[in-house]
Amino acid sequence: MMDAKKEIKIMVIGDFLIFRNGLKLLLETEKNFKVCGEAADLSEASELINKAKPDILLIDSSEVDNGNFELFLSGQASFIPKLVLTNSRHFEKHQKYLLLGVDGLFSKEKNADALFKAIRQVSNGEIWFERKLMSETIKQLVKEKKSLPEKLYSYNCAVLTEREREVLMLICKGMKNKVIAENLFITETTVRHHLTSIFEKLKVNSRLELVVHAFNEKLVEIPLETMQSFNGFRSA
Repeated sequence: MMDAKKEIKIMVIGDFLIFRNGLKLLLETEKNFKVCGEAADLSEASELINKAKPDILLIDSSEVDNGNFELFLSGQASFIPKLVLTNSRHFEKHQKYLLLGVDGLFSKEKNADALFKAIRQVSNGEIWFERKLMSETIKQLVKEKKSLPEKLYSYNCAVLTEREREVLMLICKGMKNKVIAENLFITETTVRHHLTSIFEKLKVNSRLELVVHAFNEKLVEIPLETMQSFNGFRSA
């Protein structure tokens, strides 16, 4: 369960000062939201992250488009959820963001309440994408391994502990962190710790890459025709 009382520390990343200032004012109207840092670009964010220790990165899509996002990801010492704000309606661009390893994609056309919900969900280890985007992208990735870096397919699950393999299997069955915790009789915080460890060991950046890796390793079989209703990827 998402703890409504837990403070969520947010770092805002975007080129325009007025964008960052406005977003900071908006976010801090919500109880338990705290903007712990601001950065004009990914390079500046990299220098601030260790000190600010954010729970989530809120990133303007222009920073993902500039070509430095993969370098930014590789330079992170630990996994931090990333929610991208976009005004683009192009499916191909949305798919690109997803493949790069972001944890959520939020339309700037939606209201503040929806943004707050997305932030809570992504910071809690879930993801925020339109269901159709998730379905079509997973179908494509399962059919075309070349859509993901080759390194994804050079690892197997022997490096995972027994508990991490259990968490992985439940993720692939479409379970959210809360349900995984209930099934394994552990806390959601422990689930998030296991998930971070799994990401690091398998060299993946998102739940999507993790699921595709599991498909490729034949750890789970989910018919493509049922992917549309795969509950683990909650619709935005």
